[in-house]
Amino acid sequence: MNPHKRQALLVLLISMLAASAGFALAWQETGEFCYALDDSFIMMALSKNLAFHQNWGLTQHHFSSTASSPLFAVLLALADLLFGEHIWMPLLINIAALGGLYFFLSTLCENWGFEVWQTRWMLLGIFIFMPVPVLLFGSMEHLLHTLIALACLNLALEKSESAGAWLFLFFGALLSGIRYEGLFEGGLLVLWLWSQKRWTKGFLLGFGMMLPLCWLGFYSMLQGWFFLPNSLVLKAYGMNVQETGSLTGFILSWLSKAANYPHCMVAMLALFLVKDIATDGKNRNSAWTSIVLLVSLLHFMLARYGHVYRYEAYLMALAWIAVWKTLVQESISRTVFSFTSWFKKSPAMAILVLCLALSPVYRSVESFANGSKAIVNIFEQQVQTARFVKQYYDRDIIGAIDVGAIAYYSDCRLEDLWGLGTMDFARLKLQNRYRPAEIDSVCRKLGIEMAIAYGNPIREPGWVKAESWAIRDNRVCARDTVDFYALNPQALSRLEQNLASFRERLPASVIVIPEPAP
Repeated sequence: MNPHKRQALLVLLISMLAASAGFALAWQETGEFCYALDDSFIMMALSKNLAFHQNWGLTQHHFSSTASSPLFAVLLALADLLFGEHIWMPLLINIAALGGLYFFLSTLCENWGFEVWQTRWMLLGIFIFMPVPVLLFGSMEHLLHTLIALACLNLALEKSESAGAWLFLFFGALLSGIRYEGLFEGGLLVLWLWSQKRWTKGFLLGFGMMLPLCWLGFYSMLQGWFFLPNSLVLKAYGMNVQETGSLTGFILSWLSKAANYPHCMVAMLALFLVKDIATDGKNRNSAWTSIVLLVSLLHFMLARYGHVYRYEAYLMALAWIAVWKTLVQESISRTVFSFTSWFKKSPAMAILVLCLALSPVYRSVESFANGSKAIVNIFEQQVQTARFVKQYYDRDIIGAIDVGAIAYYSDCRLEDLWGLGTMDFARLKLQNRYRPAEIDSVCRKLGIEMAIAYGNPIREPGWVKAESWAIRDNRVCARDTVDFYALNPQALSRLEQNLASFRERLPASVIVIPEPAP
């Protein structure tokens, strides 16, 4: 095997061993396979309903525009049709995507003239800084997104002269279809192609990006939903603009974001520093660093970080690739001189930068322990509530806030109290009417008699809490305690009986908190 490909195979094996160790640690506590995100179950439920019920939705009963990765949902649905529906199918797809990323990147390194040890560190940087194990724990679309984003960068910046024009249409559709954040990169690449007088290829790339966006968007509007998925509408607008109260508050929220996610600031700073030392004849290194830096800035201003390290994973990977590519291909002595000169100008800034530089490494080490524990959290909270619903409310209308596992494991008529899968609650949020009385009114209109929820908005006096379940050492769940509510006396009697009957099936680590008698 080619020496560079051997490095890809080696790092892939390291990644799988590390992820296997994390899954094994979680298995010791749960005794079953599980993922680290409730969102993983949302994607599996959506793909299952698409494959077997021809319905794009959380449940088989009605349409819902919930996922911001239509391509991954379709890919997973095709796998379900071909091989049957299995809980580990997303993990297998992610392992394949990770292998594709490593082998494609090793090929690029060889084409760039890297030595074998330089390729090894390029691949290990991906493993460390994304970080790869925790992405396998969740097994969503982020590894495939990174592979497609890298392929698009390579196509536009290094192959645009020789590549066929229709290839740009294809990759444009892949880029926006895998995650809508791909529009940031795609838009910048269109501008780059036009700046190089490649008008047709730039147009086809942009047109390709519009295809999945408009197909799903207009179809959603025909079903009475928003053009964009509710997950984007609520998380991007609702959490980034609406909750800050004003444009000034929105801008100030950037300071909080920067303070809470220093590893992203380090990645952008590294891109900024190496941008000016890229001197190759065709200026391709400068284009790589500049475009990745601009993508990172757009994501910082308009999108989210966090949530088990996954939203910014592609940014960390692309930043590392652009930085390491530039450092390897430029003069080492010139690189060292540039950094030394910059640090000498401001010793205080140099100390700050060196301290910040440790944050990506700390994040990677921390992610392994948190990711493994997150698997246990999801199993103890989301999977157990799903099994409770499956056993006692499988044909009923119920309301819930974390809906992924419930939608995947059961066939109930599920209504999403948080609004990601039910439009009535999404509208309450966007209209600033997400209050107990309004929530109760919508629940009764929908016929909900039992709800599994948490948080201050769910405090309607007409709702009676029957019991709560708590988990220890919470790393990923929104709350460590979930509450079971009945919306009328008849529902309360049934709920109490069902909860009492189910207690013996609960893991010993789940704490049952009975509601005191009035």
